[in-house]
Order: sequence, then C-alpha cells, then structure tokens
Amino acid sequence: MNKIKLGLVLSLAALLGACSFGKNTVNVEEVKKVKKVAVIMYTVPEDISYKSDVRDNQKSSLQLLADLATGNTGKQAANTSVKTFTEELQKQGLPFEVMSYSEVASNPKYAALYKPVKKIEKKANEGILGAALSFLGSATDNSPPPATSPKNMSNFGLVAAWSGDTALTNKPGESAYITAAMEALKVDAVMVVNSSGYSFSCEACVGLGSTMNGAASTGAAFNASLISRAGPIMNIREWFGTTDEQAAMVAGIVDPTEYENLFKEHGRRMAQVYADAVKESLQAK
Repeated sequence: MNKIKLGLVLSLAALLGACSFGKNTVNVEEVKKVKKVAVIMYTVPEDISYKSDVRDNQKSSLQLLADLATGNTGKQAANTSVKTFTEELQKQGLPFEVMSYSEVASNPKYAALYKPVKKIEKKANEGILGAALSFLGSATDNSPPPATSPKNMSNFGLVAAWSGDTALTNKPGESAYITAAMEALKVDAVMVVNSSGYSFSCEACVGLGSTMNGAASTGAAFNASLISRAGPIMNIREWFGTTDEQAAMVAGIVDPTEYENLFKEHGRRMAQVYADAVKESLQAK
C-alpha cells in the first residue's frame, strides 16, 4: 500500500514538473554584451477568449460556445498590451535598455519591413449552429489558433505549444525579418513575444445563461526570446493566471467596455513576470 502511495506521489510530482512551471534558458555571456533591446514581435491569438487554464490549448464545449459571443479582440489586445509591456519593462531594472514602443513604431526603416499576413479565404456563413459545431470540432485540435499582432508589426503566427523552448516559429521570412529589424532599429538584440495562452480568466466563474457576474481578468502562457546577432541568447517561458485588473464577466464573456483596462494591466503583469524570470535566470548562473 505504501509503495502504491509513493508511486502516486512521484507520478504527480513528475507531472507537475513537466507541465506546471515556466522554463528559462540563457546564454549569460552573450546577454552581458547586450546594451539595447527592441520588442519587434508580439503575437497573440486572433480571438482572446475564456480559458480555465492558460497553459492548455484545449477548451471545454461550454467555453467554446461562450467564445461565439466574445468577438474578435486579438488586435485590440496586441495593440494595447505591447505598449504597456514595453513601458513597464523600462521600469524593471533589467541589465539592458528597452526601446520604447513609440520609438519602434515610428522608425521608418522598421515600418518598411512590415508585410501583412495573407488573408485566408473564409468559409461561407454557417449560422450559429454551424459555427458552434465548427468550434466544438476544434476542441481536440492541437494546432495553434489564428494569430494577430500589433499594428504594422509582422506576425508569423503562434508557436505550436507553450511548452517549447522558443517564441520563434521558424516560418519562411521570420529570420530575415529579425535580422533586418535589428539593423533598422540599431539595437544589440530584439525580443520576440509569442503568447499562445493569452486569454480571459475567471475568478468567480458563472455558468451559461446565468445573470450573475464574475470577476474577470486576463492571463497568459508566453514565450519571450531574445535574439542578438549571435542568434537566440535567452528564452523565458512563463505564465500567469490572472492580472490585478478585474471586470464584469457573464457566461464566460467579459464586458467589452472593460477590454482596454484589462489589456493594459495584462501588458504590465507580463513585463513584471518576464523581468523577474530574467533576473532569476542571470543570478542562477
């Protein structure tokens, strides 16, 4: 009996170690050479929706049905969060300077590198039932959802899984874009953020059809890779379940008038989590 219990404990410990915590890899010597960094990619899901666990790519049927009424919020999330992310990073006492979002966005050479994602032809309108069935069919699909990015910031899609060790997708053109952006912005390294788990979260969840409100915030499971002319030199894989900002949520849907505050706080929280992980990684070496 004791052996069985011990086996269960060890199995649980192994499972938690495999899926519950972030992972950080760093080339300390190369990071020490970096003086100035620019955030050049910040990729999030096209639709920011409710998830009970930001680290999980799959959602329940109830969550998927609730998503039908959420709407396309990814572009707003990316535009808002990336600004507060970079602003907050500048306050975190990192070992390198972070270029402001406005400096990056207003650089004409960097702006000229932008290429919009080729739009995929969408299926004909199937109605609510057809859309619901389509969503339900994707519940077991492990491929990343459609992605979006801030205005005029190139988007190469989401990583296949947060559990990987990089924010890079290795899609055609990605490496060339990174190199060209580094030269255009005249920085020592660039940061690529890929938040496959960017989602609403619910601290007081309510069921579909309920008139009660829940306290909502946002959470993320993200990878942030730092790339210098030597190649990738640091990857931070971290997550947070909720932010400090809260808003009314009904049936898994957040009040749209609260999106901006939620997304601003999301960027700040992500920067704090990222900075803490960077400092811890560098101290450990």
